[in-house]
Amino acid sequence: SLLPAAAAHAQQPKSIGQVTALEGKVTVLRQGKFAPEPVTLQKHVFQEDIIETDRASKVRLTLSDATVISLGEQSRFELKEFSHDARQQTRLSRLAIAWGFFRAILKEMTSPSSVEVITPTAIAAIRGTDLMGEVTADSTAIVVLEGTVVVSNVRPIFRGLSTLTPGMGATVKSDEPPSTPIRWSEPRIEGLRRATALQ
Repeated sequence: SLLPAAAAHAQQPKSIGQVTALEGKVTVLRQGKFAPEPVTLQKHVFQEDIIETDRASKVRLTLSDATVISLGEQSRFELKEFSHDARQQTRLSRLAIAWGFFRAILKEMTSPSSVEVITPTAIAAIRGTDLMGEVTADSTAIVVLEGTVVVSNVRPIFRGLSTLTPGMGATVKSDEPPSTPIRWSEPRIEGLRRATALQ
């Protein structure tokens, strides 16, 4: 039988990544905890963690599948679901952004992998890519830098998909299908890059 210490250790959730860059004040609310705790550099992150950045604060997370998530100021992000098998080259990630600025850079996998970014208005299904977005309660703007992203409204009654390729962006409002993809201006892309850039 397991020794008590080993049994307790077996209950520890498995880290799915860590904090690799940090500016300002960032907190994490762990599953089952009532109060958020400060995030520090190299801190491990776990499934269902909710990470929030303060004003003038940013954070970068590197997950175990080499996905890199950067959050700009006043952003809220949840690692809803994450599993990765390096041998099988499979991955399942569901990442939720409640509000704020984000950038996600994903390494391509050879096998089918399912990666979704979910916001209050949109679902972005991702194929090995680099994308950025700005999220509010009633609107999500997403632009793709590399790869392909298929964007839909989070509510299935609003049918319609927007397929985004590099340089193209779309906006998803709460009560309508995604906008037709348009080419984003360099200043608009640069603004989001700056909002999510860390040293």
